[in-house]
Formats: sequence, structure tokens, C-alpha cells
Amino acid sequence: MNQKMKTVNGHGFFRKSKAYGLVCGIALFGAMVTTSVSAEEIVTETTPAVEVVNPNPATNLETVQETPSAESLATQAEAGQKTGELTSPVTSTELDQIVTDAKEAGVTVTEDSKAIVYDNLDQAQADLAKQAEAVKEATVKQEDNTEAIKKAEDYNAEIDRKNKEEAERIARENAEIDARNKAAQEKADKINSERKTQVIENEKARQEAMDYNKAEVERVEREYKEALAEWEKTKATTGVNDPDYIKAKAEYDQAKALYDIQLANYIKEKAKYEAELAEMQAKTKEEGHLSEAVGQSLIYRSEPNVTIGSIDGVTKFVNPEKRKEVSNANRNLVHTVSSYSEGDYVGTVDYSNGTTFLLAVGQTATVTYVGDFSGTANGEKITKVVARYTAVASEKGASIVTVSKDPTETVIFGSDATQGFVGVGDELHIEKTFYTASGKVVATKENPIIFSISSMNSLGEDSYFEYVKDLSANMRFVPITGSQVQNHNGYIYASTSIDTIAPYSGHDSIDSPVRYYGSGAIVSESGDTFGLTVGASKHQTGHWFAMNTNVAASILEKKDIPEPEKPTPPEPKPDDTPKPEPGTPNTKEVPPLEKFIPVTVTPEPPKKPNFLPHIPVPEKETYEAAVHPVIVKQTPANIKAVVNEDGVDVNGKLVPKGSTQTWVLTNSPLVAGREVVTSYTMLDPLPAGFEINREATAIKNTAWTVNYDENGKTTLSATQATLDYLNANRNQDVVVPVAYFVGRPINDGGTYKNTFTTLIATPKGEYKVVSNIPVIYTPGNDPETPRPPHTPGGENPTPDDNLIKPKKDVVDEKGNSINGQSVLPNTILNYVAEQDFDQYKGIVASQNAIGKGFLYVDDYLDEAIDGTSLVVNSITAANGDDVRELFDMIHVLSKDSLDEKLQALIQDSGISPVGEFYLWVAKDPEAFYKAYVQQGLDITRNLSFKIKQDFVGTITNQTHQVDFGNGYYGNIVTNEVPQLVVHKDVLDKDGKSINNGTVQIGDLVTYKLEGWVIPAGRGYDIKEYRFVDLLQHSHDDYQSFVIEAKVDFTLPDGTIIKKGDDLSSYTETVYNAQTGKFETRFKEAFLAQITRDQAFGADGYITVKRIASGEVVNEYTLYVNGNPVISNKVVTNTPEPPKPETPKPQAPAKVEKAQLPNTGDAASYSLSLAGVVTLFASLVGLRKRKDENN
Repeated sequence: MNQKMKTVNGHGFFRKSKAYGLVCGIALFGAMVTTSVSAEEIVTETTPAVEVVNPNPATNLETVQETPSAESLATQAEAGQKTGELTSPVTSTELDQIVTDAKEAGVTVTEDSKAIVYDNLDQAQADLAKQAEAVKEATVKQEDNTEAIKKAEDYNAEIDRKNKEEAERIARENAEIDARNKAAQEKADKINSERKTQVIENEKARQEAMDYNKAEVERVEREYKEALAEWEKTKATTGVNDPDYIKAKAEYDQAKALYDIQLANYIKEKAKYEAELAEMQAKTKEEGHLSEAVGQSLIYRSEPNVTIGSIDGVTKFVNPEKRKEVSNANRNLVHTVSSYSEGDYVGTVDYSNGTTFLLAVGQTATVTYVGDFSGTANGEKITKVVARYTAVASEKGASIVTVSKDPTETVIFGSDATQGFVGVGDELHIEKTFYTASGKVVATKENPIIFSISSMNSLGEDSYFEYVKDLSANMRFVPITGSQVQNHNGYIYASTSIDTIAPYSGHDSIDSPVRYYGSGAIVSESGDTFGLTVGASKHQTGHWFAMNTNVAASILEKKDIPEPEKPTPPEPKPDDTPKPEPGTPNTKEVPPLEKFIPVTVTPEPPKKPNFLPHIPVPEKETYEAAVHPVIVKQTPANIKAVVNEDGVDVNGKLVPKGSTQTWVLTNSPLVAGREVVTSYTMLDPLPAGFEINREATAIKNTAWTVNYDENGKTTLSATQATLDYLNANRNQDVVVPVAYFVGRPINDGGTYKNTFTTLIATPKGEYKVVSNIPVIYTPGNDPETPRPPHTPGGENPTPDDNLIKPKKDVVDEKGNSINGQSVLPNTILNYVAEQDFDQYKGIVASQNAIGKGFLYVDDYLDEAIDGTSLVVNSITAANGDDVRELFDMIHVLSKDSLDEKLQALIQDSGISPVGEFYLWVAKDPEAFYKAYVQQGLDITRNLSFKIKQDFVGTITNQTHQVDFGNGYYGNIVTNEVPQLVVHKDVLDKDGKSINNGTVQIGDLVTYKLEGWVIPAGRGYDIKEYRFVDLLQHSHDDYQSFVIEAKVDFTLPDGTIIKKGDDLSSYTETVYNAQTGKFETRFKEAFLAQITRDQAFGADGYITVKRIASGEVVNEYTLYVNGNPVISNKVVTNTPEPPKPETPKPQAPAKVEKAQLPNTGDAASYSLSLAGVVTLFASLVGLRKRKDENN
């Protein structure tokens, strides 16, 4: 924390030693050797002489880090430096022998005395091998030259011998060639003579054949020309020149012109229909239009010229006379079953113009309509309609059905209209099939059919409504936009009372513009039978339903516009007369032409000898080679690292104080070809304040002997076994065992730099190398003296580090500090406590260090604070997180009640809470460490306590925190709880005390109410200062009241009030004559002007008149911010008056009842207002009282 806080001396610390495993130092060396720090990069730090006081309030490991030793600083100054070298010659017996052999072969060998230096044996041996190869190569060349000269001379001698033999062989073969040439020429001459005679005879036969063939060709050509002329004469009147073809072509041209006109009209009409369909689609969401764009292929609106041709399935027709009789009596009962008796039915009637019949449930009547239909289907005139009517349901078991001669008006049915809209209405299923000259009318996707459902009367769902249901599978309901007729789970009806409610009520008229409110449409795009069931929720006079295409919405009639048939052009009749072909002459074979070619003979040439050439003989050469000695030199490096218990590299990092850290000393391997190592030593002046764990260090350094001196310098010497190991195979590289120092930093704000020196001795001398400078830091560095950069020009290596100081404050309800100020007994103390983590930002801690946990202690004064009253208002991190659930909160009544782990942790940390305290422990240290500690986020607790009843004195409260096992104490906050004391006295007219004295009837006495002086420097505002005195009104008659300042104070407006000044104008006074209760209080607005740095108090004077004899006892209570303070009691006695007649006391005048404003705490500030009340805004007699007192 950056805040400056009072330093308090610590209490001692504890030390522990444990050994922990670390990562391999050799592995670290490989990663770190490239970052060694040279001596030039080191900043030499000078430490001024200061008072050695730990600025951190530590409770364990409290000592301040000492300055680095001179040895340590000197070693750091040499960081990265190397002194001396390790060398040894390397020889090769193989090279020596090769040089000897070369000289014997005649090679000139030069031997250089200057040696070549290498870093390792491999390089040196490679050089020797390269020299050997060079000498060997020169030797081979020299030997090859000598051998080549000898071989060339021997080869040429053999060539001379072979050439002599070749010349003799060629002479013999050429004699044989001459004899063969002579015989061949004689044979050729004979053949040429015979051949010449044969060629002359062949030429004669050839000429005869050619003459015959010429005459034959001329004949055939002449006959072909004559036939071709005849064919062309016939061709002039056939094919495209045929008169029949010419006539057909003219007729086609006329038909084609008509087709073009019809096609243009077809395209135009089709485009018009598609445009109208698009317009219909665009209006699907407008009221009165179908909600779906569908073309209508069936025109079936009204058929006045049609009659009923036949009715099948009906056995009981209503006698027309009876029907007329019923209609005349009450036309509403025409479709009521009970209107007719069995005798009113007949088996046949003239139904051509419509009829009425009885249809039992399940019975079907098939009605066929014939006549001159005006309707069409797909443009083709309708010739017949067949309708099937089936009674589906009826409470009477049957329905009275009337069918019209016009099938578009369809049907009226019912069974009971005797009682109006009651019961359940009848249901009738209707199916229709349409016919044209082509047969049954079939609905298709391209030619759909739309039926109207209209006049769907409805008085609402709960009353009467007409419906349609059970549509054929090939039919579907399409609502009209804005219509009240909708599909309700398969029932199509209007749920609204469209017959009575405007604007729907005008729907039931064929010419109504709002007819669509009670209508819908049914679309079919397949099949040839169209069925549905009609019904009503209740009975009615007769249910009329018309199944036609008179849809109550704009309908686009789908016109049958057939695409015109395109005419086929005529083809000319083919000419069957074949065109004559040229004839083939019957010629003779002409013998081929033969020429006389004499036979010639090419004589065989004589052979030439093949002599072999000599090869050149090489010149005599002399080759040279050079050799030189080699040696191996090495300057091994060393590197130092520092890791924690988990093997994590912590170089340059903040680490917890007291946590185990290990310095890892790694040396590079000794290379092959080295001399004998006579000693191997490492010198390490450990940093001040780093406590070595010698036991753990010894266990890890079995290859080394560890020695310590009194100045903190350590020496690691190779044991004899280690030297034997280093010298065992000097022709191979050897890894130097890693060394370790295990310990812990024990200072707050510490800087621990560490460098070591390696010394290697051989018979030729000593080699020295100084390592890099790793460093670790512990938190708690004073930001006023920041750590210097590790390298020149660098930044503070731990910019977030600062002092570790838990902080506490006590605040009022507005958050203002009231530390060190007085409080009232009923004050709720609010403590704001800060667990300081910001200095830990970026810290690297091991699992063991984290496992020691994170504790926070609130150590309150047991005698003053009620520990059970704690209210945890909040626990928040610096980033705003609510972290209350991350802690276990323990109310510790005694440290002995904690588990052993917490007891040990508190003891080892050095914190010493007294008596009861509260302890917060992080539940998951690992998660808490990563989220808040390592992020440097302080934790703030807002806590509230109550003060114990009757406590008077100083309240103290302190905080502690324990991080990684290290304890730190916080500041102590205090508050004073003063003793609240008031006094009462009773005075005579001269102002003298007459407590325990005698008062005569009729005397005036004054009760002095001495108030309590509220001290200055308090931690609260004055909200109530109130006197309450219960007068013994049976004996004392209230007269007047005076209130005076008890101390000097000044109001914010500059008004100065002196002790004894009248304060009546700032008060409100009430006296209840019926109970004797007297109250006066200061106005809250006035009290608010008295600042906390001023004292305040008042004395009151109540004047009464004694009106009765006897003992009078009196006390009063002062209320300060709800705290009642009871005074002592005063006693006076009044003797019985003499028996003679005494004048009666005059009753006090009554005043109007007044009520004071209720300010402050209702529980303690309210004044009793019962009875008769006297309000004193200002009091008469104030000056008189002051004068009398003077």
C-alpha cells in the first residue's frame, strides 16, 4: 500500500527448513546461457546509511535486509567475465605414418611448427584427419604419375607388334578380292543380252491394247449424254414444279397468316389473364378480396332455364297442397317434421320446378338437373349437374328438405322450428358433380374451381351460428380477407355475431357491399366430386345453403384460351425417275511399260590395314604436402537460475517472503580432449537476507562438498568421486553436475541478487568464469525509495510493489472518518477495512506458499463491542467484484477453538489478536490467489458493530492480515464513549438550592435541569436534544420556563452564542396540564447548524407554584439522539396550611391545543401531545429569571 501509516514494532519471527525438489539445472542452462549478463550491463548499487527499521508492519520475519556484502558486489561487477583457458595438444599416429609413406613415394612434405587452436576435440581430430587426407592424396598422385609412365611405355611396345601382324593379313585378303570381281563381270554381260530382246516384244502388245480401250471409252460416253438429256426433260414437270404442290403451298401460306394472327391474340389474352392474376395476388391482404390468388374455371352462378330431371332415393315427398297449407298458416314451420303426418307424404310428385321431401338420417337423395345451362367449365358449356343430399344428423331423426329447380340455389332444410333457436341444428351433406359434352368436369391445378359459401348467419359462438365442415379431400377453405367466417378446428363459421353487430350486420344480402363479412370460398384443384356438410348450432325455421360460384369477392374467371394449332407446310412430291449414271467401258488390261536397264557389277574394293596408334607418355611430376600440429582450448561458461518449489523460473519476479527458493548453479560441459582436472570449485557469496536451508542444500549436492564461512560466502568443491568422473573419459564430453542452494528470503521489500564464480584447475594453470546475475524480490518495498533498474536505462523492476499495510477506518453513515472521535452509546460503528494486496501484483508463488492461505482478522475490543451484532455490509475487490462467498468467516471466541492448522498458521505468522475476533479465510487459496492476490486487487470489508450497553471509555479496533504465512498488523482505530450525566436541582426565589427543604403553599420554586455538554470533536451530528420532566401537577402548578446555553458556540452564519444566552427561540416547548408532562426540545434545523468541532449543551429552568401540601419528588430525562439520560431526584416537603380559611388558588388559564412538528426519530424524539398543551415560542419572564440569577 502507498499510504503512509504509523510504524509499530513487530513481535519476532520463526524459521523453518524443508527440502523441496527442483527442475534440472542443465535444462535451465540451455534456455538461459544465451542471456548472460556482461559486467558492463551491471548497475552497481550503493546503499546509503539509513536507520534499519522495517517500514512494513510485519509480525514475523521482521528484520530489514542488510546491504550486500563487498564480496557479493565484487562478484556481481565481474559477471560474465572469463579469465585463463584450458588447452591440450592432440596427436595422430596415423598421420605420422602417412607422412613417412608419402616421403618414400617421392612427395615433398613441409612440416609447420605453429599449432592451430580448436574449441573441442572433434574439431582438432577433424583437422588431423583433413591433413592426413591431404598428404594421402599427394602420395596417391605421386604414385599414380610413376605408374602411368611405366604403363604408357609398355603399351606402345605391344602396339608395334600388333600393327606388323595386321599388314600381313590384309595382303592375303586383297588377292582373293581381285579373283571374285572378274567372275562377276562375265555373268552380267550374258544377262544384259537376253533382257534387251524381251523388252522389244512387250512394247508391241502394249500398243495394241491401248488402241482398243480408246474406242470403248468413246462409245460409253456418247450413250450417257443421250440418256441424261431425256431425264432432264422429264424433271421439268415434277417436285416443286408439280402443279399439285404449287396449289398446296398457296393454301399453307394462307393458313400460316391466319395462325400468326391467332397466336398473337393467344399471347395477348394469356398475358392479360396473368396480369389480372397478379393483381388479384396483390390484393389478397385487402378486405373483400380472397386471401389467395386463384383462377376460376367454373361459371355456375344462376341457372333459371334448368329443371330437375330426376330424383332418386326419396320415398316421401311432401304433398304440395299440404306444404302450401302449412306455409299459409306459418311459413316458419314448413321445414318442421312435426308439421306433417304420415298421410301428408306421397310417393311421387312433379318435381321439375322444385320439391320438398322427408330425408331420414343416413338417407341420400340424388337430384339430377338438366336443361339449357348458361354456366361453363373451362369454357365448355355445362350439360348436366348431379347433386347428392344426405341427412347427416337430426334430433328428430330426419330433415324436411326443399330443393330448387335452379341448382345454384341448392337447398333449404330443417326439422324443428317450433321453439326458435334451441337444441342442436340439423346437418346435411351435399355433393355435386358437373358434366359437359366431354364428360365429368375435373378440377386441376391449372383449372381450379371456387365455390362460394355465403350468408353464414351467426349470433356468436355461444348462440346460433351456421357452419360448414367435412370438406371433400380435394377441397380446401380459403378465407376472404376481412371476413368473420374462419376455420375453427375444421368448422367454418363466424364466431362474431355478424347478424347484429355493425358493420357486419349488413352482410346477409346478395347486393350488399359488405357481403364478404359472412362469406368465404372453397377451392378444389383435383377430382370430379365436390362435397361438404352444412349445419347450424341450433334449430331454426329453415337452413338455406346455396352451393354455387357466386363468391362474395373479386374472382378471376379462368378463360379457356386454346393455343392455336400451327399449320404444317406441304412437302413437294419426290421425283421417282432416277438420274442416269455414266456407263462403264469394257476395256482390256494394258501391259506395263518395260525399260531396258542393263545389269552392272560393282567390283569389291581392296581392304586397308587398321594400324593402332601409340599413346602419349606422361611427364615426370613432383607433388607437395604440408602438415601442422593442433591443440584443444575451451572456456566453459556458467549460468545461474532461481526457481521456486514447483520448479518455476522466478528470475526477476516477486516471490513471497519466507517461501522456499532454490538457486541453480549450472556449468557448461567440459569438452573432449581436455587435460586432467585437478580441482573444480564454485564460490557463491549469497545475498544478504537469504536464509540457507543447509540440510536441504546438502541433500541436493551429493557431487559437491559445501562449506560456509562466517560472512555468508559459500564454497562448492568437487568431491574426489566427481573429479574421477570428470577425468574418466577425457576423449569424450562430460556434463558437470548441477549444484543447488536451497533457502528462503526473509525480508520484506528485499532484493536478492546472486552471482557465482567457477574455478577449474589443470596442470597447466587455472580457469575462472563468473556467471550472470539472477535476482528475486520480496514485496514490501517502500515506493519512496524504489528499486533501481536491473540494467542501465531500465525501469523499476517492480513498479507495483509498495508497503504491505492493512488499513482500517471507522466512518459515519456518510462515509466520513470518525477515527478518534467520540460517539454515543447507541451509535452503530461502521468499519471499513482494507486487506492490502496491490503490492503483490505479478507475484509468483509456489503451491506450498499459496497453500498457507490468505487470512484477515478483525480484532475488536471485547469489553466495548458486541461481537454477535456484526453485520457484513459488503466484501468487494478493487475491481468491483463481490467476493463475500469466497471466504469462510469464523467468529473466534478463543484461538484455542480453531483447528490445529489455523492455530499453527496464526502462531507462525506472528499476529496476536486478543480475546474474541473475526477471521476470514479464503476457501480456495489457489483460485483466490490467481484472481485477486496475483492481480494486486485489494479486498475491502464494510462491517458494522453495536456498542455494548453501559460501556463507557475508549473503543479500539485493529486489523491483521496473513499472506503466504506472513503476518502484518494494521492501524488501530478508536472512539470514545463518554459518560452521559445530567443533574437536577430545586431552587428558591433567590436561586439557592432547597433540595430536601420545605416549600410553603403558594411559593414559587424553580427546577433547574442541568443538561449534558455534548463534547466537541465528536463523530456524529446532533439530531435531538430534548428535556422531559413529569411534574407532580397535583402539587406543582406550572408557571414558566427558561432555557440557556451551557457553553459558548458559533453558528455558521457567524452568530456567536455565549454561555447563559437565551435559546428559547430555537426550541419548541409543550406542557400537558392534565398529566404534568413537560417537554422542550431544540429544533432540528438549529441543531444541524452546530458543527461537530464545537461543544453544545443547555440548562433549563421550570418555575412552578406549590399548590398542595405533602412530599414532592421530581426527576427529569434528557434525550440526546435517542439516548435517555436520567437525572437525580430532588425532594421538597410542603406542610399542611393553617385551618383558617385560605383563598382558593386561581385555576390557570387554558390555552388552545397545539401540536409540534414531529422531527427526528419517532421512537425518541416525539413529544407527548395529549391533554391541554401550551406552546412556548418565546417565554415571558426570561429576562426576569436572568436578572434574579444575577
